[in-house]
Formats: sequence, structure tokens, C-alpha cells
Amino acid sequence: MSRHSIPAKCLPPIRPASFNATQISTALETDLRQHVQRHRKKLGMSCRWDGNLSYLLSPALSSYEQERCSGLSYGNEEFQMAIRRYVKDGATFKAFPVQFSHLNPDRMFDACLRSPVCRDILDCCGDSVQFALRVLVTVYPEDLCAVWVMLAVHYYSIL
Repeated sequence: MSRHSIPAKCLPPIRPASFNATQISTALETDLRQHVQRHRKKLGMSCRWDGNLSYLLSPALSSYEQERCSGLSYGNEEFQMAIRRYVKDGATFKAFPVQFSHLNPDRMFDACLRSPVCRDILDCCGDSVQFALRVLVTVYPEDLCAVWVMLAVHYYSIL
């Protein structure tokens, strides 16, 4: 045995996750929606949500986390095809996925505001502007978590 190795009996056991990822995902999604609505209200703009589009974002977030863990990408073509089928001809679709390692919605939204891509989505003007938001929390032992957030919008440009 190496002088640097620690006997297994001296290592503390790995603690399983202690919280419900689905409940945390739902709570974060609610908080972030409120942030988006307040931001749009400050700009004098309305904020309509598209629940069906939010649902379509879920597989992409799962795929991003799997790719982060394994290095293998899957499902991207299916996601793009689903979006193309859902978003009507002539409409524009934009999305911003981002990953966090904390559960603070205020910090998440502040980070989103610093991103030009996300800011473009948040400040979007057009006809029939509808937003979508999905949050996926993946919990690992020791209560480590990966939080994926995707904010999206679809709209018709007005010239």
C-alpha cells in the first residue's frame, strides 16, 4: 500500500441526494418566469408563455446534461425537427440554454441578463411574441446538482 493512499474504512460514505429534483426544477421555473415577466414589464412589453413549446425544450436539456457527463451528443436532430414542426412558417425561433451549479434563481437571471443572446430574447419585439422556459435539475450524490435552463421565444418579425 502506498503511503499516500487512504484505507477505505477511513473514508466517509458518499451521501445520496437529499432533495427532489422535480420539485426544485418546478420552483426554479416559476421564479425565473416571474423574473422574465418583471423584466418585460419594466420595458413596457407584454409576456405571453407557450406551455407547449416549453414542453418541447425538455429533451434538449436532458441531452445537454448527458453530453456534459459522457461527451456523447444525441437527440439534437430530433429536437430541431420538433421545433421546426411546431414553429409556424415565417416565424423566428431563438433559444438560449445555460448550465448552472447552484439553485439561486436571482443569480441565474442576473447571469442571463449579462448574455447578449439571452438579452436579445428577453428584449424581443415582434408580432405574436411567445416565450418558453424549461428548467432541468439533475441531482448527484453529496447534493451536487447541474441546473440547465433554456429560455426561448418565437415570434413574427415586424419591419
